[in-house]
Amino acid sequence: MKKYLSFAKYYICLLFLLGLGVYILAFGEKEATASETENRMLQAFPAFSVRAAADGRYMTELEAYLSDAFPARSALIGLSRSFMELFSAHPPEDDTRKAVEEEMGLTDNAPPPELPAPAAAETVDAAPETSADSDRPTRAESDAALWFVRADGSREIVETYSAEHISYLAGVLNQYRACLPPEGRVFFLNAPASDYVNAIFDQHRYADWGYDLDRVMQPLLDDNVKIYSALAILDPWKNTEKLYSQDDFHWLIHSAWRVSNAFIKDLGYAPTDFYDYSYYLRYSLNDGPHTPEQLKNTTVERSDLMVPLVLSPTRSDLISWLTNKTPTPVYDFTLHAYTMYFGGTKGPYRLFETGFHTGHNALVVGDSFSLPVLYYLFPYYDNVLHTDFRERNYQRVGASVRQYIEEYDIDDVYFISCVWTSLNSNVFTWRMERFLNTDYTPG
Repeated sequence: MKKYLSFAKYYICLLFLLGLGVYILAFGEKEATASETENRMLQAFPAFSVRAAADGRYMTELEAYLSDAFPARSALIGLSRSFMELFSAHPPEDDTRKAVEEEMGLTDNAPPPELPAPAAAETVDAAPETSADSDRPTRAESDAALWFVRADGSREIVETYSAEHISYLAGVLNQYRACLPPEGRVFFLNAPASDYVNAIFDQHRYADWGYDLDRVMQPLLDDNVKIYSALAILDPWKNTEKLYSQDDFHWLIHSAWRVSNAFIKDLGYAPTDFYDYSYYLRYSLNDGPHTPEQLKNTTVERSDLMVPLVLSPTRSDLISWLTNKTPTPVYDFTLHAYTMYFGGTKGPYRLFETGFHTGHNALVVGDSFSLPVLYYLFPYYDNVLHTDFRERNYQRVGASVRQYIEEYDIDDVYFISCVWTSLNSNVFTWRMERFLNTDYTPG
């Protein structure tokens, strides 16, 4: 009898798991949704195709969907993190970093520095204030926004930026410019994520879009500092091809290449052609490197992930404490999805020695949106230094950004992120300035 009872508990467990799977398939969210907890898009229910089944992609995506659609998933993740914190289940270095950040006021809970006081109400004809030694305004003349235009002509606001915040951010960008050589440049782009862009470019649920942050902020910026609109850069292709992923919140590699072209043209160079590169394809019947000729003739959908192969031998090192180097692979093709771009964001800094000899070096500050852009910047720099100011990545730096700029002879600085790293977040309301000027060393 005991033998049968011991088997019964396994049957009950299997029936429970089977019932849970059926419940998820029947009632789970089928569309890709955003997870603010994990800063990513959750897996949508995969569409079946013979190709997807043959190369194993369908089962991989189905498993990811069942995991992401698990009932009360966010609550369970939060509970798990609470237990980990309760029992100190995290690396010792995190304890050190947390103590340093608390001591220096660099935690997310620390109050940001005061922004410039709001300007008094102005009349329509009033001009913004200007500095004493130039005609450049010192504060924005108005708020700015990113919005959709509905068929009836009304607006649906997606992101808003206050004049106060715009003025503060412009001042910080000008501080970065002051750290660079006379001809050094600062480039700034905060791109919309796929859930915004696909609503306009792919699904055509709206008649148009609008974005005026670049117009409002640019007059406040010093010479050689420029803000870009990703929507304006990509607009010529919105009706002819897919520009953003349908099951992720990132842009596709063609879009990253076009954004990089905008930067390179403003540097005064002719950008490389997209097909100057070979690409590694994932989730196709023939995974692996493809030459430009093979890519042009292939029937593989352009939504398949394409990872550029760098044009020259490139060395990659993780940098900590300003000068400590730890070699790390440039590629890791065992990874999946967006982490295939250089293995995802790694911290605190990562230095790429590109193999080119241009006499110039760049610092790229950004979230995951910046990673595919790096490939197309390499031909124009000897070294590209990359970092991410988000708290979970920025650690063991051992110096201020200003010191990194000096140590690695940085000529140009790029800020490339998406709206998930909101301009209203700590990254842009105080970390950019604090990290620039703070020696991030304990003791």
